Amino acid sequence: MAMDEITYFAPASRSSSDKIEKANESIASLELFCEIFGAMNGMFVILDNNRQIVYANKDIITLFGLKTMEPMLGQRLGEVVSCIHSKEQPFGCGTSKSCTYCGAVNAILESQKSGSKSSKDCRISTLIDGKLFSWDLNVTSSPINISGNQYYITTIQDISNEKRRSILEKIFFHDILNSAGGLNGLLTILKHGGAPEETNELISLSEEASRDILDEIIIHKQIRAAENGDLQVEIELINSIELLDSIVGKIKYHPVGQNIEVIIADNSSNIDFETDRILLQRVIMNLLKNALEATKQTGSVVAGVKDEGDKISFCVKNYGVIPLDIQMQLFQRSFSTKGQNRGIGSYSIKLLTENYLKGKVSFISNETEGTIFTIELNKMFSAN
Repeated sequence: MAMDEITYFAPASRSSSDKIEKANESIASLELFCEIFGAMNGMFVILDNNRQIVYANKDIITLFGLKTMEPMLGQRLGEVVSCIHSKEQPFGCGTSKSCTYCGAVNAILESQKSGSKSSKDCRISTLIDGKLFSWDLNVTSSPINISGNQYYITTIQDISNEKRRSILEKIFFHDILNSAGGLNGLLTILKHGGAPEETNELISLSEEASRDILDEIIIHKQIRAAENGDLQVEIELINSIELLDSIVGKIKYHPVGQNIEVIIADNSSNIDFETDRILLQRVIMNLLKNALEATKQTGSVVAGVKDEGDKISFCVKNYGVIPLDIQMQLFQRSFSTKGQNRGIGSYSIKLLTENYLKGKVSFISNETEGTIFTIELNKMFSAN
């Protein structure tokens, strides 16, 4: 099979180390160009026709804690920043299915095709020391002819703080309004009266809903702390069925859950295990909200829990199918199917579960099984 055929998106061909070295030497020999390039503020690299780095400025070298550009030479952008998709295919960055939706790769390819400047935003998720980090970047690629050879000056601007601030502000108000709406629904039912046993239950649920409003405020503060590595977990022994009962009991009165049945699977395991109750409740609640939003009126969503030996897994299932392009971008911070300035829900599920609850998030979505999200945790919490 030819090299270019081993790809799901961008050409797979890579320049040899000798060709990269010669390109680097050729550019480095142009003293005036290198002085100007080095004086430019921001992060810049020069790419060859195979999207590989042949030169880099000091700012981007410093960002990655390097003393020289040599370790970067021959790499592609996704490989330099340790993108989680950069090793999915043998020929690296740009060749996986997920790369189809990467703004960085598309900006470079568009610049190559058009022969003009192209600029796009991109979301990159990276794993550093086993922890998830997300970057929102603006990448601009501009063709340039140097010593008779075609290259591409590529500018990388970190817009993570700007994006995060905008998203969190929008979602904060959205989630607060949703929680207040749920509480209002409970109080409206109480106002019209009912059987004493039902009234007591509604009062208890109203009390929990009011706590949820406080939790919404806390969770946005927690997400910021989680991204900064400052979030502290509070581990306690909890019961799996009690946790699910509590979450399902609250969400059925939430506006998003009206007319849709939330079922706890009959074969759910009754297990005591160690975790942070608030964080796990937040994760499962977000999974249920997403499932309910994807379910047609009068449909149903199933939640369950399984004993997996030394592990425990929570599953949330709906009968819809997530389009493939959404599956490829689902856990990225600023990606959302719900419009501009949304997109923290799925990202926070992965961030909180994998970085702080020490678990794993996975999902399947197809016509046969519908969509099933699974949260797998250790029964005995370990901080390591």
